[in-house]
Amino acid sequence: MTHVQPSPHPDPPQPVDAHHASAVERDGHAPRLDIQALRALAVAMVVVYHFWPSLLPGGFVGVDIFFVISGFLITGALVRRPPSRWRHLAEFWARRILRLVPAVVLTLVVSLVAIAAFLPLLEWRSGGRHALASMFYLENWHLVLISTDYLAANGAEPPFQHFWSLSVEEQYYVGWPLVIGLLTLLARRAGLDLRRTLLAGVALTVVASFLYGLSISWSNPSLAYFSTPARVWELGLGGLLAVSGATVAERLGSAARRNAVALLGVAMMLASGFVLSGESVFPGYNALLPTVGAVLFIAAADPGGRWSLRPVTHARPVQLVGDTSYAIYLWHWPLLVLVPLCLRVERTWWLALLLLPIALVLSWLSTTFVENPLRPGRDSAGLLRRAGKVWGVSSVVVVALCAAMLLRVELATGANARAVEALPTSGLEVTCLGAGALDDSLDCPAEPDLVTTPEFAKTDLPSSVRVGQCLNWPPFGEVVSCSLGETEAPKVRIALYGNSHAGQWQPALERIAGENQWQVDTFVVGVCQPTTENDLTPSVMPSEIDNCDRLEADVLDTIAETPYDLVVMSTMDHDTADPAVYERTLQKLVDAGREVLVVRDTPAPLDPANDTPTCLAYHLDDPEACAGSPADWIRQDPLTDAAVALDDPAVSTLDLNEHVCEPDTCQPVVGGVIVWADYNHLSATYVTTLAPYLEPALLDAID
Repeated sequence: MTHVQPSPHPDPPQPVDAHHASAVERDGHAPRLDIQALRALAVAMVVVYHFWPSLLPGGFVGVDIFFVISGFLITGALVRRPPSRWRHLAEFWARRILRLVPAVVLTLVVSLVAIAAFLPLLEWRSGGRHALASMFYLENWHLVLISTDYLAANGAEPPFQHFWSLSVEEQYYVGWPLVIGLLTLLARRAGLDLRRTLLAGVALTVVASFLYGLSISWSNPSLAYFSTPARVWELGLGGLLAVSGATVAERLGSAARRNAVALLGVAMMLASGFVLSGESVFPGYNALLPTVGAVLFIAAADPGGRWSLRPVTHARPVQLVGDTSYAIYLWHWPLLVLVPLCLRVERTWWLALLLLPIALVLSWLSTTFVENPLRPGRDSAGLLRRAGKVWGVSSVVVVALCAAMLLRVELATGANARAVEALPTSGLEVTCLGAGALDDSLDCPAEPDLVTTPEFAKTDLPSSVRVGQCLNWPPFGEVVSCSLGETEAPKVRIALYGNSHAGQWQPALERIAGENQWQVDTFVVGVCQPTTENDLTPSVMPSEIDNCDRLEADVLDTIAETPYDLVVMSTMDHDTADPAVYERTLQKLVDAGREVLVVRDTPAPLDPANDTPTCLAYHLDDPEACAGSPADWIRQDPLTDAAVALDDPAVSTLDLNEHVCEPDTCQPVVGGVIVWADYNHLSATYVTTLAPYLEPALLDAID
């Protein structure tokens, strides 16, 4: 079974010392023009993949090629000068700072200024957070984190997402010298052969990392793609080649054999760009194709002869791309993401064609005037002091800019939240705020003022739809439940049960419970469906199916054994067509003596590219651009179908979608309230305005 990879596949990290003045050259070795050409190939594959993905569906493997190059160069430099003192380590890290950080900071600052100048306030939060993670080389873990967060996993693509790969490399740069140093110390003290000790240590790391990444590539593809432990083996392959030294090329023998090996390596790398795609399990075993190809190309050691690749690899245009590949990597993705947003135009092939030369020019300028002047030389005098100043100033600039942007967003969001809390409400009376604007019995203004702003709506979800609060979320443990309303001496006890589309009803139930002195207990399980037969639901991750069934069984037992007056159920399930799996759940609750009210699933765009608050942020003057059709947005609901088919007086149903959409249109703003908090869930503020329409059904079901 294949899984869609995190999209888009972020760009390649540039290996340390991406120019002719590399670590290899500074140590007295000739520069490797073939490696510069390999960098050019890798960055070209990624740029083509991002700019025109249909042309090279597997172009994201350029990342993996860069990992091999970095592992080869870094390990080779460390083997030639094993770090035996803390100062050696400090100097190694100082060189990395001077080599990599200035260009990173330039990219971050320019991009952040563009976001602040041209994009709506809603985008500032994401931009600031991703920039902070990128500045401190933690973007890969930030992406892992937000892949499990309803609030952050949708909307526009982050302009700094490509920094995940740099983060993996920098984490490798921090830890790998320690590993090489410890192995060197072990060999010397135990009287072991240094090269064999290093080979054994690096090989063990490669095997362990590969097996770990392989084990999670199916069960948790996001973690497998972004996590450092699952990627170290790719850098380690280059490390194995570096530790082997010149012996590999010598064993390959004649130039003809080495040329054949180099051509095979190129063929493997190019083939991976065409045969792999976002649907491929990755990295896993599929990453062997580009990485082994890169190893073969490097191992061939740039042979001459009749079939030599030198006429291509040594050509000046190829070398120029290799020289500026680090900067191309840094600039091309922010340009591709931010320019269309700033200009309010669609990202098209011709726009990408215009942006490509701009990316190349920016890359040459930043390489010539930022990277090269600050590149550390062979002399280590003042190296630590210079690196400390660069890191300190860079960190202060980026942190200050991000903090200012995030503070501005939080102040605006907080002010809107307070304004919403201060809205005049009178019990459960229907007003023109929110859903009441669709009520024909009221004479509401046609275009009321916007009460909730896009940046506030983006966070406007209840605790039952938030990971780490009242939502059960993988990896599942014990049942998480929150008690709301009157918990001391409630007149009525209600269980809210289902996935996050049940959790979105929490605000309305809280309001009703507060008015009637009821208690509401939440049993909201994300990813899973309210049935113990989740193996029939393809959307559930395979590794979580058993956990879903176990947790759902525990929830059902708890609800059945607790004297609830009513169970309110709802779920989003657009995979399971057979309602029978839900009939068995409902029957178990009925057999336990529970009354059940099934609330039909609500309309939603269900398109991550049509995130309602984000769309509105760009179309405040034309909200219709973010509207949809009820025929498209109101989908099947097998849970409601099951409740109807069961035909039991203890089970009732409720459809409130006429209070969400008009007959012909689902508007993004109703009664001054933004209806959806994302592309999926109703906003908490809007759900609260549905409480007057929900309460009568609750009373009928309880009676």
